[in-house]
Amino acid sequence: MEVRQDREHFVPVRVPDLVDFLADGKGAKADPSPLPEIEAARLRTLADRLTEHFHRTFRVRHQHIKDTYAPFDPDRDTVRIAEPSAADRDRAIHQLFDELRNLLKKANYVELSRAEAEQVMQGSTLWGLDLDVDWTVFDHLLLYYRGDTVGPRSIRRWWKLWIKEVKIVPEFNRLVVILKQRPHRRLGKSADTSSVFLKIFKDVPQPDLEMILPGTRIRLSKWDRGLIFYPMMSGLAVVLYKLMSEWFGFRDVLAIGGAVSLSWSLAALFAGYGYRSYASYTGKKTAYNLQLTQSLYYQVIGTNAGVFFQLLDEAEEQEVREAMLGYYYLWRHAQARAMTADELDDRVQKDLERRLGVKVDFEIDDALGKLEDLKLVNKDGNGYCAVPIEQAIASIETFARRST
Repeated sequence: MEVRQDREHFVPVRVPDLVDFLADGKGAKADPSPLPEIEAARLRTLADRLTEHFHRTFRVRHQHIKDTYAPFDPDRDTVRIAEPSAADRDRAIHQLFDELRNLLKKANYVELSRAEAEQVMQGSTLWGLDLDVDWTVFDHLLLYYRGDTVGPRSIRRWWKLWIKEVKIVPEFNRLVVILKQRPHRRLGKSADTSSVFLKIFKDVPQPDLEMILPGTRIRLSKWDRGLIFYPMMSGLAVVLYKLMSEWFGFRDVLAIGGAVSLSWSLAALFAGYGYRSYASYTGKKTAYNLQLTQSLYYQVIGTNAGVFFQLLDEAEEQEVREAMLGYYYLWRHAQARAMTADELDDRVQKDLERRLGVKVDFEIDDALGKLEDLKLVNKDGNGYCAVPIEQAIASIETFARRST
């Protein structure tokens, strides 16, 4: 499995900036023929109408998903009028996860399966710890990412005299974790197993993915186990050997007492070394937990119900961006003849890359579907052409009046 991808559906340009790019020819490589002032004004009006339309659509969706999440919100501060039955909760949680999958897809996130996550998490973290994830901790778990990139991370290693070292590591620009826990010994008796937890992280190093999952345990390496247990077992073996040899050798009691004293001294030496190794291990674990706390403090950008606002806003923006790009390039470049979906897709992607340096796998089918629903394009055989922009603005306004 290859998690890394060259292009994603996500269009990383804010709607106001995108309108400037299209209307005024702005970009790293400016368009030599920006729109005339009157047409640029109409394009901005079209963008405003599209934004209003999708905002109304997502406002309804937000209320629906908020109601679905209410029974599982760990941060709620309202009382329940009636407790839902077990069957109702089961139906509601499946509906909630279906809604979240749909929303994440609209926001152009990509699902990370368990098999893919396990491959990403192979080996030790950047902090030199091998962590064990017990998947039976989760009753439900969704992992979604956006932006499979690389980024710098600073680490210090004792064998390099603690000199700061900068490593370039693969990371997820955005990572969404949605989970419901089940009773499990790793979580303890006080764990909340009835709520659904949502979190959005930014710039998560892929090798450290398991750090953000609950119920994770540090796995001792063979080296660590040897440093901790071998000296202790060696000390115990010395004691037993001395005792047995002196006892069965029928030495006098004083000799046996001296041997025992020496044996305990050796055992204490080995045990002390083993304890020092264990203390070093626990110190490394404490440092890891501190690093985890500090990292997550800056990397968490949304929690629980707040995640909905972020995802809905991102999905809404994506809908507007896709519709604007699809309409604009048909409007400007499909006047003489209709343009096929493949031709439109190719033109959008090449222009964004050439003028903005942005590599996008434009979601052409979704864009054309929205434009057809709003009657902003006409289909001619296998091709498409845009309606005049005045007609496009009027069509959206008519659509808005009918839906209110």
